[in-house]
Amino acid sequence: MRSLFSIDSPLMRFLGRVGDLMILNILFLVTSIPIITVGASLTALHYAVYKMVCGSDTSAARDYFHSFRQNFRQATALWLLLMLFGFLLWYDLRSVWGQTGLIQTAVKLMSLVACAAMAMLLLYVFAVLARFDNTVRGTLKNAVGLALRHPGRTVSMFMLPFACGVLTFYTYSTIRWGLLAWLLIGFAAIAYFNSFPLRKTFDEAVELSGGIDVGEEPEL
Repeated sequence: MRSLFSIDSPLMRFLGRVGDLMILNILFLVTSIPIITVGASLTALHYAVYKMVCGSDTSAARDYFHSFRQNFRQATALWLLLMLFGFLLWYDLRSVWGQTGLIQTAVKLMSLVACAAMAMLLLYVFAVLARFDNTVRGTLKNAVGLALRHPGRTVSMFMLPFACGVLTFYTYSTIRWGLLAWLLIGFAAIAYFNSFPLRKTFDEAVELSGGIDVGEEPEL
């Protein structure tokens, strides 16, 4: 029984990891409140959970704020570009959604494909920024290239937050508990589990780097 509660026991390591994820989730929510800082918050979250997966012994909160400060300008620029793109997609869909006709149907299909591409981009772009030093254009290029090169991993990473969102709004009862889970640990937990396929993808990109300018890796 004593070994079960020792600091190096699997149980205590698990509880420590859960505690770190809850701290990161709170930091992510608080620093995302201004909306314009969401990009920097996502980048910092990916950086912190990536270091956790790599077995770093440093503070999760310290890692989070380190990345938040270091990548703030580029992450904010990327986030503003994606917000503009998202607004244009929303406007197009809103304009033609209730209409019929060949042109309107074509616009709907193109807009839905663009929405899928944006979701794919969101899965990678801030994780790429957290891992590699590059320009905004280079980060976008790498994110698109990696997502297309590994469609299976991209789909699997998308299914995790999608399934969690569906379960959250499945019934009135699940909404209450689901929102509580999102507030406590949800965002950080999804970033943590998706960091495993992302780590494999990035490691392969560094080894092969065929057709992908990965830039420089920052010191972890």
